[in-house]
Amino acid sequence: MSLIVEFEIATPILRRTVEAASRIDIEEIYQSETGETKLLCWAYGDSLADIDAAIDDDDTVRTYTLIEEPGDRRLYSVTLSELGENHLTYPTAAEYDIGYHDVTVTTDTKIRARVPSREALFAYRDVCREKDIPFRIQRIFQESNRASDRYGITDSQREALLAALEKGYFDVPRQTTLTAVAAQLDISDQALSARLRRGHANLLRSTVA
Repeated sequence: MSLIVEFEIATPILRRTVEAASRIDIEEIYQSETGETKLLCWAYGDSLADIDAAIDDDDTVRTYTLIEEPGDRRLYSVTLSELGENHLTYPTAAEYDIGYHDVTVTTDTKIRARVPSREALFAYRDVCREKDIPFRIQRIFQESNRASDRYGITDSQREALLAALEKGYFDVPRQTTLTAVAAQLDISDQALSARLRRGHANLLRSTVA
């Protein structure tokens, strides 16, 4: 049975940016068609206007786009710089079939992940150390029998997938739109699209793969 592991890594990615925010939640990590690594992330804080200035000064960020600003948070699409790419541990996680569930940046980067074995966890830890990235395990426990855990998806991904299913988003032809489902969940189209893609990927890894 897979493990659920909560751990912290002291990576410089978005470290300057989070100084102007209370926290950053990373919704998705992916590669663009040109091979650049991009992050879709929510930044929270009391002074949102300062976050743009902080991103401008963040040497792990090459470019960024503000997608939306609903109230007390901002959704950004961030392209990592060469420095950010060099400290990214996500490719190593993918290599060892480690699935990120939640990634939150505060004083450190806190990650909750599904790990197939202790050997995979230790291999990931060793790569972090090779990159001079401190690695600290907070908790390790067996996956529960909850549907969301059993299929490798987070609660937010499960909620998004079920809402889309019930509204007929996956029907042929479709009975609703991405915008309508996003409005029901009170999230952006981009955030919903990210949750559906990550949810699909996690379901496939935990079932078909």
